[in-house]
Amino acid sequence: MNTIINSFKNHISFSNFWIRNGFIIVMLSILVNHLTEPENFPFHRDYKFPLLPILVSIIAGSVVFLIASFNFKYYKNKYFAKKTNTQLLLRFLFSTLGYITILYLSLYFGLNGFINGTESYNIYYLLTGLSVTLLMNTLLIAILFAPDIYKLHKLVSIKGTLKVQQGGKLTLVKYPEIAFIYSENKIVYIIKTDGGSVITDFTLNEVESKISEQSFFRANRQIILHPRSVKQVQSIENGKLSVLLKPTIASKKPFQINISRYKKQEFMNWLEGKL
Repeated sequence: MNTIINSFKNHISFSNFWIRNGFIIVMLSILVNHLTEPENFPFHRDYKFPLLPILVSIIAGSVVFLIASFNFKYYKNKYFAKKTNTQLLLRFLFSTLGYITILYLSLYFGLNGFINGTESYNIYYLLTGLSVTLLMNTLLIAILFAPDIYKLHKLVSIKGTLKVQQGGKLTLVKYPEIAFIYSENKIVYIIKTDGGSVITDFTLNEVESKISEQSFFRANRQIILHPRSVKQVQSIENGKLSVLLKPTIASKKPFQINISRYKKQEFMNWLEGKL
């Protein structure tokens, strides 16, 4: 219970919520409500400042932000810490909109039925209101979370760090230092761009679960690549790819691997996205 309360306090803290996101919510509420009705437009001869609609929009926007922020935290801990791609971002968006839809329908049928009775339900107004609400919330979520998503993407794809424990010693290897990671005789080595190597005490599968898929690619059962290590790619027999890796200082000989035809397109899509 205390964990839930502390998490809630963190989400609505003054510095995190009202300064950065509260200002955006207020500005959007003022803008939208000045455009919804002709008399709300500043240059209309019967202009009236839409105070009540703005207050309602601010409250609704705050509730939406709380729902989205809790969902964002869940996705951040479970998915975004490893990768941030279009598919995951759309899953986050649509799941958030799903929660908002449930809330909207609950309020519509609950409040409307309580105040006006069941005869007041109108499917046209329901769908129209829901569509506009989801559209505006999509815009709100995109604006509020764009900085966090950018920072997260930058973290996992540029500034990530791999923690390696071996023989009671902890070694921190930054992503930009890694050329590739490979397994030989059941020992996993991290080959660094400066020619050095780090011996690890975990399997290649365990390494794969720790690193960012934005930056690394599991080429086969023995090796994980970073795009900076790829020197040349060539098609060979049976639809396979032959990949020549850049030699390190410690090993002057190039490292050559094959990628199966089943992983060929996935590898090329990944590599082209890094060029």
